Amino acid sequence: MADEIGKPLRDGAAEIQKCADCCDYFAGNAEEFLANRYVSTNARKSYAAFDPLDVILAVMPWNFPFWQVFRFAAPSLNVGVLKHASNVSDCALALQDIFEKAGFPRHVFTTLLIESSRVEKVIRHPLVKAVTLTGSTLAGKSVASIAGSELKKSVLELGGSDPYLILEDADMNLAADTCVKSRLINVGQSCIAAKRFIVVKSLREEFTRRYVEKFKAIRYGNPRDEQSEIGPLARMDLRDQIHKQVQACRASRERSFWWVEISSTDREPTIPQRDSPR
Repeated sequence: MADEIGKPLRDGAAEIQKCADCCDYFAGNAEEFLANRYVSTNARKSYAAFDPLDVILAVMPWNFPFWQVFRFAAPSLNVGVLKHASNVSDCALALQDIFEKAGFPRHVFTTLLIESSRVEKVIRHPLVKAVTLTGSTLAGKSVASIAGSELKKSVLELGGSDPYLILEDADMNLAADTCVKSRLINVGQSCIAAKRFIVVKSLREEFTRRYVEKFKAIRYGNPRDEQSEIGPLARMDLRDQIHKQVQACRASRERSFWWVEISSTDREPTIPQRDSPR
């Protein structure tokens, strides 16, 4: 993860521990979760059974390359086929290796190193019975429509951007600390990272001051340095996209509090502010 997407070692270790905890939880509760559930009806015996679905295709993103896979695989794995993001191919192959070393027969979990354009054929394959995707709304619509046309089950986790509200009764230090941490989850490359902060006018200056101070205290550096809290962005195109967004902010009426030049995949945090027109 450090090499492929610039994730700091400390974050990578935490992600792997989370995966292990997930596996332990479902292994310890599988018998209970999969037991038949009997319900009272007018019939002689009625129950819900949890039978294997057969092959499940997982189309997963790069930002949490191990956790996103294990959270689908641990609770639901019958036979899993993984189409991972193209920039985490080593992670994808490592996942297959983990399952095989854990004692699963070969091909119970298989990584496919294929382009996104070939996913439709995999979904339509007669052996694939369901598909799960974590990604953009556009990708979700595509996968859902293909799966629906084949009457196959699909589970989708798509993006969102709910605002973070700071109101009059907020603890300013706690709010600023929480906002910085939530904005910089995985270097901000997370669907649950806080992206918009809406602050009541009376608190704006104090919140901004605290927020910028805490932002500047974050240790940025080489992801292999265990002291680094955030590393580089995952890809050059992502860096370029953010750079353009920052430039657009600077050209508009918004005020940028923190601006630095960029190199490689580095793009240090920039904090734009915009006054409400109301």
